[in-house]
Amino acid sequence: MAGGGTGGHLFPALALAEELKGRDKDAAIAFMGAKGGLEERIVPKCGYPLRVLSVEGIKRRGPLKKIKAGVLAFSSTMKALGILKEMKPDGVIGSGGYSSAPVVLAARLLGIKTAILEQNALPGLTNRVLGKIADRVYVSFDEARRHFPAGKTILAGNPVRKEILKSSAGRKRVKGERFSILVFGGSQGAIAINAAFLDATEYLTDIWPNLKVVHQTGEDGYEKAKEGYKRKNLKAEVFKFIDDMAGAYESADLVVCRAGATSLAEITALGIPSILIPYPFAADDHQTANARSVADAGGAVMIRQDELTGSTLASAIKRLYGDTQATETMRKKAKGLGRPGAAKTIADDFLKILGKG
Repeated sequence: MAGGGTGGHLFPALALAEELKGRDKDAAIAFMGAKGGLEERIVPKCGYPLRVLSVEGIKRRGPLKKIKAGVLAFSSTMKALGILKEMKPDGVIGSGGYSSAPVVLAARLLGIKTAILEQNALPGLTNRVLGKIADRVYVSFDEARRHFPAGKTILAGNPVRKEILKSSAGRKRVKGERFSILVFGGSQGAIAINAAFLDATEYLTDIWPNLKVVHQTGEDGYEKAKEGYKRKNLKAEVFKFIDDMAGAYESADLVVCRAGATSLAEITALGIPSILIPYPFAADDHQTANARSVADAGGAVMIRQDELTGSTLASAIKRLYGDTQATETMRKKAKGLGRPGAAKTIADDFLKILGKG
């Protein structure tokens, strides 16, 4: 498994590894990721060996930094060649992130079967290039198909971890229970979402006693958010990072988050209504394409960041809080978009490619 950097690239790979390991407990699965990435903390906890590469992105960087990133990419590919020669894997699956490309390319040069996961509706340049050399491309959105060779592209969905799929999220709220809102900006948090939600509390004071708020802020926004809730004398559960996302989803009636592909895969698989705020500086603005795909299908409300204020966010929250029928319809629409069997679909197909299906 190659890729990571953020949860959006790491957790689908972990979900797929879990599926493969569940079929053959003796299967040897290893990860290759980026130095300094989230994988350095998460992968060892999951019991998989991890090798890291020193890699950086090239887009939106000055000339000197682009040269440095190019040198790192070349040296990482050479390092990946050495590691793969040592490991002799049957196959390599790239899940995205800066570390994915050198490993998939090295595997291709060694004649090892390869596949890539494309989680977004609008693929980035790296995966569009890798899609030409990989043996298989697994996409999560139908809109992504047109960017890859038709003969080797499969609409599979984005793998979701079993612990999340087993949660009972998507349940109907029992009368008298507080309306539960889960706020997060992805594995690294989101300053804009943190600020907007804290501003939104000014417009939610009349219903706050009926709300339960769980807020993942990220490392940088934690202290400011904690102080903000304390100053306003509002109760909320605030975390830097939520390890138990299954538990967080289980009690959520509404999610306020970015539109990263993994977050969308999880909330649609579970059928949770959401307010999506795409990160506008994501590569090729792919999060807006992701959010629009779900919102156009009726599974979410999308608020662009340039339209995001405490007032607009509070208005959307109040509308869903006060309209049970609307939230139930959104729940059904979201669940209709989910692909909880994505990991199984990908494992079935890739094992056939490896001659092990």
